[in-house]
Amino acid sequence: MSSIISDFSQVYPYLDGSKFKDTIVVQYRGDGDVRYRCDVLVDICRGKRVLHVGCCDHLPLIKRKIDNRDWLHGLITESSEYTVGVDIDADAVREASRISGLDNMVAGDVTSGQKIEAISGRKFDIAVFGEVVEHIPNPVSFLSRFRENYGDVVDQIVITVPNAFRGGNIKGILKNVETINSDHRFFFTPYTIAKVAIDAGYAPVEVKMATFMRAGKLKSMLLRQLPLLAEDIIFIGAAAASRPH
Repeated sequence: MSSIISDFSQVYPYLDGSKFKDTIVVQYRGDGDVRYRCDVLVDICRGKRVLHVGCCDHLPLIKRKIDNRDWLHGLITESSEYTVGVDIDADAVREASRISGLDNMVAGDVTSGQKIEAISGRKFDIAVFGEVVEHIPNPVSFLSRFRENYGDVVDQIVITVPNAFRGGNIKGILKNVETINSDHRFFFTPYTIAKVAIDAGYAPVEVKMATFMRAGKLKSMLLRQLPLLAEDIIFIGAAAASRPH
């Protein structure tokens, strides 16, 4: 699945703030498969050295996802060369470790001034932020602090976030209803998650659309033509050569 933005050079001056326009129109591709989010992330991480930030998921959901083989940290651990998971919720780390039997998770805050030895002492090809950024009150500050703390040991970041244009939101609009995780603070578009990442010092490499659940045949056919209806955005970025404007 190729990037939904085929030419970043057209939008980069607006993303980094060197140009401004109050009605910029971003043209997206509509000619590729839109796959299940976890499958895409597992493929991205296959054979790689992975840091998984926010690895545990919500505490009440962990056991069910492990039982259904739909728990992202376990799937990434299986496919990667090695994975280190970190989560700010120490209770969730203990419970996930107990249920899964994995010993590759640590409790810690990646924005803290005190570095986490399990991270700073290793080298990672990818840091995955799966459904994390929308929970953070200040995502630019969060990603900036992560880059300052661990940018020297992480080559690329992969961020997944809920898509503001997703089909479920459009259905809700027609009924005057909003359906949302009660801990979410943001929805994103491909442009706005790229803008947040650039403000934090990460330049876009690819932006993909993905489904939150495995899609049936009809939905898959629809999303090939209208990928912006998909539930999730996957942003892949690398540290920019210089700080954004």
